[in-house]
Amino acid sequence: MIELKAVKKVVVITESVIEEKILRIINEHGAKGYTVYRNVSGKGARGIRSGSGGLSSLGENVKIETLVASEEKAKAIMEKIIFKYLADKYAGIVYLEDVQVKRIEKFS
Repeated sequence: MIELKAVKKVVVITESVIEEKILRIINEHGAKGYTVYRNVSGKGARGIRSGSGGLSSLGENVKIETLVASEEKAKAIMEKIIFKYLADKYAGIVYLEDVQVKRIEKFS
């Protein structure tokens, strides 16, 4: 039976125009990697956004996920993203999930 270890997953869904800025913050905080999902569709307080741009003139969204070993690091990433970009400049959401992984050393 495999042994799993708890880590934190930070999820950011936001406008694609700030993708590189979000990735820079993730890297600056020592995360070892991330996954980017492009052409994300959805509806929120700022209207409908389609993956292809066809339903909205507002542009496309991306979903970015990163796994980190500590809640402290996860919250630091989230706070910087929120206060620098999402508080009142760009549409988006940031949330935190508890997940379990086999190889904890990949995220420490």
